[in-house]
Amino acid sequence: MINDMKKTTIAVLAAAALMGCQKTESPMRENSLIRISPVITRVTEVNFEDGDRIGLTIMRGEEAYADNHLMTFADGVFSGSLTWYPEAAETSVLTAYYPYDAEGTPTSFSVMADQTGEGYQASDLIAGVKTGVTPTSDAVTLNFRHLLSKILLNITNDSGSEITAVKLSGSKRTADVDLSIPSAAVSAAAEAEDITAQTVSAGSQYRAIVVPQTVAFTLSVTTADGKTLEQDMASAELKAGSQYTMTARVTQEGLQVTVSGEIGGWTDEGEIGPDTPSEDVSFEEHDGYFVYAGQEYRTVTLSNGSVWMAEPMRYVPDGFTPSGDPTADSHIWYPYSLSGGDGTINAETATALTDEESIRTYGLFYDMYAALGGVEVTADNCYDFEGAQGICPPGWHIPTRTEYFNLCGLSNKNALGESGNQINTEALFYDADYGGGRYTLYQEAGWNYVLSGVRMMTNFNATPRYQLTQLYSGNTSLSEEYYGMPAMTYHMTSTCYQPIYSSSAPEELTNIQFFGQMTTFSSRYPEGRINLSYVSTASGQQLRCVKDAE
Repeated sequence: MINDMKKTTIAVLAAAALMGCQKTESPMRENSLIRISPVITRVTEVNFEDGDRIGLTIMRGEEAYADNHLMTFADGVFSGSLTWYPEAAETSVLTAYYPYDAEGTPTSFSVMADQTGEGYQASDLIAGVKTGVTPTSDAVTLNFRHLLSKILLNITNDSGSEITAVKLSGSKRTADVDLSIPSAAVSAAAEAEDITAQTVSAGSQYRAIVVPQTVAFTLSVTTADGKTLEQDMASAELKAGSQYTMTARVTQEGLQVTVSGEIGGWTDEGEIGPDTPSEDVSFEEHDGYFVYAGQEYRTVTLSNGSVWMAEPMRYVPDGFTPSGDPTADSHIWYPYSLSGGDGTINAETATALTDEESIRTYGLFYDMYAALGGVEVTADNCYDFEGAQGICPPGWHIPTRTEYFNLCGLSNKNALGESGNQINTEALFYDADYGGGRYTLYQEAGWNYVLSGVRMMTNFNATPRYQLTQLYSGNTSLSEEYYGMPAMTYHMTSTCYQPIYSSSAPEELTNIQFFGQMTTFSSRYPEGRINLSYVSTASGQQLRCVKDAE
């Protein structure tokens, strides 16, 4: 069977394939057995196991020399009783597939409804085709690839009860198969059925093989106390050979499903997340405000023609629950209050603000995952989200670095990583004395800068915390009503700065930084300097959407 835990890297497999392509094949000896040396492409940490069986078909023109011949894997190759035809110069086409079906080469294939045991391996349809093959004493290198899709489910169980079953509902289990390509397409006549996932690690990780199709799954988790918790997922187009990772958290109250972009064995072709803002989320736009998901937000049109939200976002997509604990990995957090106002820093006095009035005033904090509607940011895709809509309403988007740079006029480096500060003296709120934007100029223009702070996480290994620097008489000339407010607030952008790797372990990704608009209050900048800096994707920030350009 195919063993996902087998540590055979793609580098080794690729090298084997390359060697197979480059070497000179040995002349065929009389009665040479046909042997197949498999290379599984588009996949890592996977290989065949001794005893695995494939079916092999060999076509010489229109004539079948072998039809669904059984071959068994041992010592790195598949072999059986079949020998080569004697015409050594005549080419043929080899087609092989796994798992073997004694009834014949499949034209239809169904994944198992119950994949808790051997059903998972029996559901993993793999095939390969090689043309122009001539008889040889060497094993023929044949590239295999997965024809179906894989779902990996990472679950955190905080329910206090053991997980007894994990199911995916809504997909069709049967595919029409054409091994001459090879390909597998969902059968139009099939009905949607439940699939029970296989346990990889009890209570924490599960997996299932599904037929490629466009599907909106329902994930259900059953616990030993008899509860079954469900979460509807966003519609996703599943592609062959692709792994889609779901991350779920089970609590006593319900099931929270999010997305992880970790790809652990198949190609990265997409992600499946909770249902995100779409035409189903109500949105009405008016002059000076819009109503989104039942909440009214004021807007402001600036002198450069750009239209911005004039208050922070507070929308909570399905599948997310805001947390009042800054250390919680919840992706959305409530704003917080810093008591005092005398400039002292005391973590014990920082408290979450969960009341409706505070949320309306200060909004919520989002990490990039939540702001993008449940899409994981990786080192490979972080530059792909420039101007993304995310959870903003239709026709609006998460601001880019350039859009904030046109407001504040000061950025640490730029989007290409060039060294030194970047200055835009023509920016709307640039103040030469401050060498960047000035908070009070934003206010005068009606942008309504809200000082809500930030849930700071400096890197992926750091302990997240509220940023505790306060406004007080020693760092601001603003009125006393500001005293005690957070002095550092970040507004997220959709522009990636760079992924960061460990200096001691270059392969270890320790952070991904995006640009963010931040405030600085000090004796030198008592009215608040505004500039663009970098902040981790894992930090919780205020979100202001900007309207798409006409």
